[in-house]
Amino acid sequence: MSKIADIYANEIVRAVLGSHAHAGKVDNPTRVRQIAERLADSELAQSALQAKGYGRGSCTFLELTREVPNYTPGMLVRMFAPRTPASYPIPASRRTA
Repeated sequence: MSKIADIYANEIVRAVLGSHAHAGKVDNPTRVRQIAERLADSELAQSALQAKGYGRGSCTFLELTREVPNYTPGMLVRMFAPRTPASYPIPASRRTA
């Protein structure tokens, strides 16, 4: 789990169980982690789309996605897909033969 997702998971637990709660009191920590990771991914996607000129700083993620053209969802899937080492370009100075 990413650091930001871990922060969100802790915030979710405190919001539901109170300010002195800890993750040990959660019945389903896997589901809390899944929700936190989804929230962190949404935050990252929103930041990336705003950097590309969509939306405003105060708009919700739903408002932002309504501004994106229809062909963009496939681009987002490719943008946030896990990268394999083969997908990174090799600098010309490091290529052999």
